[in-house]
Amino acid sequence: MTGQCHVHDRTPRSSTGGRLPRRKFPFLIACAILVLAAFTCLPVAADETTTLQHTVEIRQAHLAWTALDRDVEMTVAIPYCETLYGADTSGLNHLLSEFRAEEARIPSAATRADLNNLIADMRNTTTQFRTELDTIISTKQGTWADLSRDIAAAKFNNPYIQAKKDTYWNIRRANQLADFDTWVLEGQQTLNAQKAQGYDITAAQRALDVFSSKRPDVAAALNARSDAAIESVNLATVPLSEAFIDQLLTLDTQVPDSGRWNHFIQQGDRVVAEADRINIALIPVILDIGDAEPVLAKTRTDLNTARVLLGSGNLEATKVPLRLVQKDFTDLALAYRDIRNTAALPGNLSAELNTMALRLDEAAGEMGAAL
Repeated sequence: MTGQCHVHDRTPRSSTGGRLPRRKFPFLIACAILVLAAFTCLPVAADETTTLQHTVEIRQAHLAWTALDRDVEMTVAIPYCETLYGADTSGLNHLLSEFRAEEARIPSAATRADLNNLIADMRNTTTQFRTELDTIISTKQGTWADLSRDIAAAKFNNPYIQAKKDTYWNIRRANQLADFDTWVLEGQQTLNAQKAQGYDITAAQRALDVFSSKRPDVAAALNARSDAAIESVNLATVPLSEAFIDQLLTLDTQVPDSGRWNHFIQQGDRVVAEADRINIALIPVILDIGDAEPVLAKTRTDLNTARVLLGSGNLEATKVPLRLVQKDFTDLALAYRDIRNTAALPGNLSAELNTMALRLDEAAGEMGAAL
């Protein structure tokens, strides 16, 4: 007889402290990782409400099992004490009635706070019962050995206790595997969304796949109803889930293709505007500016094509006109150098052409490295 309601605290604990940027990974920011004491360690699902409800259901089932176990102990202790000469068991009977009233509250304990309060009440009741029982046994010549044998006999193959135990493990297995599956699904959906925006998800996808591959181990540990097996799978899954989160954090530091392509288009727009100004300044001086004008017109057309494709979300296709823009920049730089080397230009205009050619070379080089 332990005298206390031994219900483990199953409160979720975050092992990463919510490090993820809310703007990009809303489904993980809630808790990052659920670490359930003595439970299989699983990442939290996107629907935090569902996950927390699963946790409550598991705790309810565990509490119902352990509470019945204590109920049996208390129920056996009272008739044993009644065999002791002069023992007054009225206090024990009263406390057993209180405990059963508390047991009846388990199904309605619908939140973590409700469960915590109920567990505190049950512990208080069982502590009082143990204190009263200690007094009776020590003053009325009872023996703990005799009582322990009676309790063991009452628990042996007890179908009611076994039924509560089975319910607990069945609920725990179903809920935790559901949370595992949901988290993997939401993780994949997040990666798919990042990929569509042009992020390189290769490393993150590998990390998620490795974590997902551990599902049979998680299921086997839960099926075995073995704390040792669960602890072993914890040691394997926690680092893998954290590795996936680290890869998501790395993704957040990337510039996606959509951002890079938009940068190049905006850069091209600025180049076109500056080249227009230079061409307007050149025409009164040399009249025929050769390739500078048609190449600039082609640059403008290729930029518009890239802008339309980017707006449609077709990132891969956007690369085609951007490669043309890259060549346009190189051709325009050559045209400006040719003008500078062959025409008699004012000093300031000659310097502008040189600066513009260098700027076009730099922009073409940047695009070439990215495309």
